[in-house]
Amino acid sequence: ALNNWYIRRSRPRFWSAEKSADKQAAYDTLYTCLSALMRVASPLVPFLSDEIYRGLTGESVHLANWPDADALLRDAELVADMDRVRDVCFTARGLREANKIRVRQPLASLTIAGPHATRLAAFTSLIEDEVNVKHVHSESAIEAFASFNLSVNARALGPRLGQEMKTVLAAAKQGQWARNADGSVTVAGHVLSGDEFTLRLVPKPGVACQSLASGEMIVVLDFTLTQALEQEGVARDVVRAIQQARRDAGLAVSDRIRVALTLPDAQREASRAFAAFIAENVLAVELDLDGKLDTSAMHASEAKLDDATLRIALAKA
Repeated sequence: ALNNWYIRRSRPRFWSAEKSADKQAAYDTLYTCLSALMRVASPLVPFLSDEIYRGLTGESVHLANWPDADALLRDAELVADMDRVRDVCFTARGLREANKIRVRQPLASLTIAGPHATRLAAFTSLIEDEVNVKHVHSESAIEAFASFNLSVNARALGPRLGQEMKTVLAAAKQGQWARNADGSVTVAGHVLSGDEFTLRLVPKPGVACQSLASGEMIVVLDFTLTQALEQEGVARDVVRAIQQARRDAGLAVSDRIRVALTLPDAQREASRAFAAFIAENVLAVELDLDGKLDTSAMHASEAKLDDATLRIALAKA
């Protein structure tokens, strides 16, 4: 969670060229997490934790005090909201995969529907960037997009309810049930929890949606692709290919480059439309799409863009 979420999502804060309170806060948080983690882990990985802790503090972790949990800041609501944000992003990526839409293909919108959807309004820009959508919307009513069917586990409930099972099964079949705040459901006056029931999401025709792991909200993705969205998807694939070529050429992450691309007409037009985006993301001071650069002394490589071949020539500027 620290590496794949906090550090990865905070890269712009760490890489910011300007000193700011936000940049300092990002480093302070990372320092606190790492120093506390190394003290907790020190009995299990004594040498590794000592190496990292010495790098952070200049002292041995084995001479440090055990972390005091009461001294750490707590914000239960923020933690709960961020858990929901991560669940939304995970679910959206799964929905993309199920519909065979790659992550680098931008989409028009994502809708979060459910009782807590509006709580995530402060994190819409994070979700947009993580899931690669242009807009995030919130809706309180799931029913606008889908419904849930309740399936009762008769084997698990039978011993507990006895003759009342018939009443519960009939009510569930007729949709006469309600979900409770703790994740349980009430059917015919009986509260069902755990493995006593399952809920199956039934999307409305033409709606691509998936329930969060918690079941409290759903994620809806708009898979309608315009020409501009498709072209941006190609541009993002080009960026990925150039970044790999940079690594293969042994360039440092901060090196500025000159790059020449040779690719089919459709991909070239997409790259031309998003030339500024490509150049900014690969640190290119010159981006040639028309064969004007002399590439004889440049590092050359090839990459596949679906069925097309992209030829890349680049050199440090």
